[in-house]
Amino acid sequence: MRSAKFCLQNSPNVIPAQAGIYISNNIGLSLKWIPACAGMTVERVFRAMIILLFVGLLSNCSNNNKKRTPITNEGRYAIEQDLAPNSPEFDISTLEQWDIQPEAKSRYGNHSPYVVFGKTYYLADTKKDFEQTGTASWYGKKFHGHTTSNMEIFDMYKLTAAHRTLPLPSYVEVTNLDNNKKVIVRVNDRGPFKSKRIIDLSWAAAKALDYDKKGLANVHIRLLHPNDQRNTKTQVAYTSKSINSDGLKFLQVGAYSQKTTALDIAKQLSIFFILPVHVTETLVDNPLYRVRIGPLTNEANIIDIIGKIQNQGFSNTKIVVE
Repeated sequence: MRSAKFCLQNSPNVIPAQAGIYISNNIGLSLKWIPACAGMTVERVFRAMIILLFVGLLSNCSNNNKKRTPITNEGRYAIEQDLAPNSPEFDISTLEQWDIQPEAKSRYGNHSPYVVFGKTYYLADTKKDFEQTGTASWYGKKFHGHTTSNMEIFDMYKLTAAHRTLPLPSYVEVTNLDNNKKVIVRVNDRGPFKSKRIIDLSWAAAKALDYDKKGLANVHIRLLHPNDQRNTKTQVAYTSKSINSDGLKFLQVGAYSQKTTALDIAKQLSIFFILPVHVTETLVDNPLYRVRIGPLTNEANIIDIIGKIQNQGFSNTKIVVE
């Protein structure tokens, strides 16, 4: 306490009604004028001063101990550096494919224009064809379980992606130009913003394109429209020749006399599996059209795949090696 001034009259021990105490200090309290009661003794004034200072100190400590509310995403993520799952040996053959259907734009994440890091972005016109070629990255464990830009929950084990200008949600076919592998992803997030990358895929999608360990890949992306017949070619292939698959394993769902029947079944199954679904023709006078899934990789969980095929009503699936 720096000063305490008293205005005393008549009695040295009694303060008159007009007197008061002017208190200042150096601990962060405001200057205060405390009016004294008529007849208040000097002893009582000192008691009042001590009580006031004690309360002020408690208030000051309380304010210093208050938890600061973050004003950005500070502290949102528990992991500083993004990571792959703890068990990266994930069976990509069991990933469920998207059934591309018309969807309304999400309520969130579709503002146009919007600004990030001082740059303005406008949503793309999805009525027109949209294609891009560039670099893709992936995101995983750091963001797993957090909300995306359209307020869905990000799941690194699903085939999703973030894009700067495509409406949410959208579907795109992504081709890894380094190995020609393809995957269809659902865009439900915004980004990437801090680089020249054109798309940020979920960890599962990156693993399906075989660049999860590299981190980056050269890709081509193409916007898909519902009911577009081109959407099926990513997963379904038809050939009148035997597939060059010497010594490889396939799951044969069935053999059919009508090519259209075989193609329809192949398209139906391609929704549920990331593995290629083939229709091959036997080289005989009365050909049969075989629906096969594969070739199967060492990672493929064959029992699980057969179970999914049976759930679709095909109970005669068998393993073939060619």
